[in-house]
Amino acid sequence: MKAEEFTLLKDDVLAMGRSVEKTIQELTRMLKKDPSASLARVEEEEETINLHCQEIEEKCLELLIEKDPMSEKTIRSLVSIILIATKLERMADHAMRVAKVADWAREEEIDVPEELIEMSQAVQRMVQEVLLVFLTDAPDKAILVIQRDNGVDYLHDVLSKRLLANLGEQDQAHAQMRAQFLFCTRFLERMGDACTSIAKRVYFIATGTRLKPAASKVGDLS
Repeated sequence: MKAEEFTLLKDDVLAMGRSVEKTIQELTRMLKKDPSASLARVEEEEETINLHCQEIEEKCLELLIEKDPMSEKTIRSLVSIILIATKLERMADHAMRVAKVADWAREEEIDVPEELIEMSQAVQRMVQEVLLVFLTDAPDKAILVIQRDNGVDYLHDVLSKRLLANLGEQDQAHAQMRAQFLFCTRFLERMGDACTSIAKRVYFIATGTRLKPAASKVGDLS
């Protein structure tokens, strides 16, 4: 595989990642009830992301079946890029689900929990950072992204407990929205997990070594 082919492939992944970042940014604005934020834009970005994912997978498969010899790192990269693209596509799916709830809450004039907004912002930062890690092929920075997921998990736990408290005492409309917000915390938590998974893939691409599931230090290897 020629170097320029791999560079173009990385550019495709970065373009897909930037679309995911834009989706989460729009989602955050919806959670804040920004009147200029639009569910339609989230839907448009999701379609773009789905196309990116298919194109990246096809390009990787075409390169993998070439008869030209490849280095171990190149093979690791191509296989990992397919998985990274799949994770980004799944993040867009989760963002769409949260955006629909945010749109509903805005229409019903129901307050969105502040922790949910903080989770969305934290996930957006993780996406930004993991894309930079992917671009620079920096395994040490990958570990920093993994550590950031602790903050998302903390917000998930705090908000989940708060939403579940006195759920049965709420009127039907507010109880239904609380239940939806509970699903949203789970979707955002999974988006943070996806960023962690991508960071671990970048570490694997760069080093050929896998991190343990809960790795937080460079020396914490399997």
